[in-house]
Amino acid sequence: MPKINIYDYDKIHNINEKRVWELLIQLIENDDTICTCRDCILDIVAITLNNIPPHYQVSEDDFSEAYKKISDEGILSELLTASEIVKKHPHHL
Repeated sequence: MPKINIYDYDKIHNINEKRVWELLIQLIENDDTICTCRDCILDIVAITLNNIPPHYQVSEDDFSEAYKKISDEGILSELLTASEIVKKHPHHL
């Protein structure tokens, strides 16, 4: 029986989380109405991640399977929706 090291949890990555961050940077560069304070950015990311399917891997090298679950356009759509929610109800106030 193989030994399980529960402390290897940091080896598992949600590839779609990385994709959300990368696409959010592009969105912010093209939309100056998005508040870039810490709270608003984290809220946008959290809302988006709650609305897209996760894709866990132990390697961050290959994203091809993650693209089968949701496209970049799908993530951008969710980011836009999340940013509108945060604009209407910001937590930084």
